Amino acid sequence: TFETQHSTLVTKSLANACLSMIIIPDGLPCNPAMTPLNPKPSLGVALQLSNGYSALDNVRKLLDGKVSQELVDTLFSQGKVIQVEANADIFFHSKYLSGIYTPVSVKGFSVVRNEANPDVDLYSIEEKGFTFQTGYEIYNDLFAGLQIRSMNRKFIKQRFKLVALGTQAGQDLLKPKEQSVTYAEPGLTYFLGKEWKPRVSLFVANLGYVSQKYDELPEPVEGQFGFGISPPMTWGEMDLSLEYRSMTYEENDLKKLRFGALYHFGSMYLSGGLDGNGVSGGVYYGLDKINAGIVYSTTQLMNQGESFYTQTVYVELGWRL
Repeated sequence: TFETQHSTLVTKSLANACLSMIIIPDGLPCNPAMTPLNPKPSLGVALQLSNGYSALDNVRKLLDGKVSQELVDTLFSQGKVIQVEANADIFFHSKYLSGIYTPVSVKGFSVVRNEANPDVDLYSIEEKGFTFQTGYEIYNDLFAGLQIRSMNRKFIKQRFKLVALGTQAGQDLLKPKEQSVTYAEPGLTYFLGKEWKPRVSLFVANLGYVSQKYDELPEPVEGQFGFGISPPMTWGEMDLSLEYRSMTYEENDLKKLRFGALYHFGSMYLSGGLDGNGVSGGVYYGLDKINAGIVYSTTQLMNQGESFYTQTVYVELGWRL
């Protein structure tokens, strides 16, 4: 659950090391240059939910500005950690144009520390919008693509003393802010050989227009890099990817390195990921029309400098034509 990062179940299981993955079975490829390599046309719907779903209604009330003493007591009980994510996506694939419409995406995280004088870390964000991708092989084994991403969001991201909510100034801390973004994000992939399909990928994220910039929600323009291979397998297919990309735009260079592995056999996809903050893994079944999967992830990314890990289970159900 990374604030402005909207990712599918399989992408989460790869620790988001997906720029060099040729196929993401439950959504769009992370790199639009891969669009021509997904020629089979399809239309699908995916619903994703994490543990902590019981807090989803309270997070949405907070983002709607419906703050009450009862809501504050529920969200910020002593020592309580809340994490929740819920997404709905409608997507389509074709050889040269793919897209995804997100009618709703809600993420929330809060933790209360320090019993003597409770300190709250909180972020909640709700987004809706669309993404389109197109790509083309511009030269032998060199693919270029472009992703157009447009999102409207409202969010709250604050750190404050719990006692501050008893004042008018403190209540203003929970007022949601709004932002619209439109990004044009180019990508390249170059295949260096045939047998293992070694490939390098480049992607420029967050290049475009932001209606209102906020220091607490940084989205700087970032160059991202990846290297992938597909070693021959007796049964099934395997993709491995090592990448340099940021998820919160606050990690140091070492923690921007991510490794992902995806094994495909029949209708089953087994996946795993590793980065400097934690590990993830899961299984996804892409049946004829019904799709389902589950992922476990543990990370310190939201608890920098602390000993505990945030542990999350995500489930996804989908339907595809």
